Amino acid sequence: MEPADLGLGDSSLHRYLDGEFWSLKNELRGLLGGCPLFRPRYDLSLDEMRTLTFQRVTFTMGLPLLKRAIQDQVEKTRNFVSRSLVIGEVLSMADMATGVKCGIIYWLFGGAIRSLGGPAHVTQWLQPLQEQKYTGMFAMTERGHGSNVRVIQTEATFDFSAQEFVIDTPCKNAEKMYIGNAMYGNYAAVFAQLIINGRSQGPHCFIVPVRDENGSLYPGVTVVDMMHKEGLHGVDNGILRFDSVRIPRENLLDKFGSVGPDGQYHSPIKDKSARFNAMLAALTPSRLAVTFQAMGSMKLGLTIAIRYSHSRRQFGPKAREEVKIIEHQTQTLRLMPHLATALALTFASRYAGTLLDEDIFRGKELVDSRPLQALVAGLKAYSTWENVSCLQDCRECTGGMGYMMENQISGLKCDTDVFVTFEGDNVVMLQVVVRELLAQYTKQCEERPVSSLLRNWVESGSDRLRTSFLAFNMDTVGHLTFLLKAVHFRERILQRGLVARIYYKVMTEKEDFFSAWNSCLHHITCLSLAHIHRVTLEQFCLAVRNCPDQEDQDLLKQRLAPKRYLLHLCNSVKDDALRVISAFNISHASLHAPIAGFANPNAAWVLYPAPQHSLAGERARSPRPKLGAKL
Repeated sequence: MEPADLGLGDSSLHRYLDGEFWSLKNELRGLLGGCPLFRPRYDLSLDEMRTLTFQRVTFTMGLPLLKRAIQDQVEKTRNFVSRSLVIGEVLSMADMATGVKCGIIYWLFGGAIRSLGGPAHVTQWLQPLQEQKYTGMFAMTERGHGSNVRVIQTEATFDFSAQEFVIDTPCKNAEKMYIGNAMYGNYAAVFAQLIINGRSQGPHCFIVPVRDENGSLYPGVTVVDMMHKEGLHGVDNGILRFDSVRIPRENLLDKFGSVGPDGQYHSPIKDKSARFNAMLAALTPSRLAVTFQAMGSMKLGLTIAIRYSHSRRQFGPKAREEVKIIEHQTQTLRLMPHLATALALTFASRYAGTLLDEDIFRGKELVDSRPLQALVAGLKAYSTWENVSCLQDCRECTGGMGYMMENQISGLKCDTDVFVTFEGDNVVMLQVVVRELLAQYTKQCEERPVSSLLRNWVESGSDRLRTSFLAFNMDTVGHLTFLLKAVHFRERILQRGLVARIYYKVMTEKEDFFSAWNSCLHHITCLSLAHIHRVTLEQFCLAVRNCPDQEDQDLLKQRLAPKRYLLHLCNSVKDDALRVISAFNISHASLHAPIAGFANPNAAWVLYPAPQHSLAGERARSPRPKLGAKL
């Protein structure tokens, strides 16, 4: 496909939604769209699909643009995290399996080396990885332990006489499971308990050889193919077992802990628990990458569903032409809120990426940025759940056509369903958020007990007054100031309620903390989501306020409205939705669903005409609401 046929635009809204790296994203869209390897295939066996995905990964990582991105990781140049994140988003929209597999090899395996290794590791391992001399995998999850990494059972025992680590899988529960690139990878970043003289120093990461350059397994390594999954058929997942596999002492990624030739363990962080937290914190960027992939999936699904809804006709007034299904209230009520969420997540995730870049560029350890870790964990949970809900509504809103693989939505659903559990189970991610919120709350009370008590008393009193019949001079419901106050109010109420519940259970009922926490998990998840909703709304409001083009600002502002206006608003923005999805700037090579107006020779019967923008007279029937939004 010629670049001119890819449908890539250059509007002010497109540039604003794509942000600082709009040019980079367009360049990559053009390169992938012009490659025949990325043409959709639904007729391949599992092995053929894996082979095609590996070819796509090889082509993609051979592009100079991607090589520069890997070099940026090595050198930790300014904004390299944000660049990597938007690259991952574009890759996933071209082919989700390719995006995920590139993430495994370069941002999980490669990221572990960059974040957990020393300068010598970076020189030894990342340069040949960049040159595609080998591929890697990331082996953390075990059969018996997924989220609770602290107690994984794989062992790395130091042999002083040989100056080697012996990697062992001592039991079935210690088998490494769901490992991506397991059937192709040459090396694995393996998390194991570091054992010296019979004593564990906690989980550490080791580079373990799995296959030689000819693809033959090394002695002591067993790989079991996990075969068929719900989706991501191009990603080969497997089980790894190690039987006394020996690796050099230098293969320990030693940024947070090392073993000298004398067998002595050294670490800049003496506390074992703090050291473990520092290791996991260093992997935070890869968690945010899932948010960008989920966001890309939402944009793709919404583009297909909205274009189809502006073309397909069904029902209407008697003796008159049937109306477009976008005219039906339930259609807009299901699709428009998801479109607003995709926009909000665009700016909230970009904000988190910017914070990560600033910390890394300044040399700040991410373990010291606990609020940022909590934000990334919360965004990962919120975005992946929203993606699942969005794609389900897109599937239903496109009827039986949405069930066909050629129309992409069903494939996206299957491919991204796993996002809610990998890179951290969503419920566990929400607990990370609340632990940080409560830590901040406790710190404020300990450092300034009197002022904290007074502030809580004033806030509690004002909240009671605000919701009582005595309230007066309140903000208009349609104002954004009201929305922001409302989400702050909800978060404060939930936080005070959770603190009171846990305090009562521990201090009065004498429950242990785990039991008290466990009995409040529903309350915890509600507070966590309330916090992430508030941060996301704040970032969306800032993005709208800072939008340089007045017409674009007005368009984005419509996506900010309380539920009281929801039905009217969804109806009023349905025509402008075509302009918004066009600004997502998805390449026609990635957007190949016939029901979205793109011809597919393998499914000519599915084609629907491309939707046309509504006429001025039609727009007049659904005027934009005057929300009086104050930014």
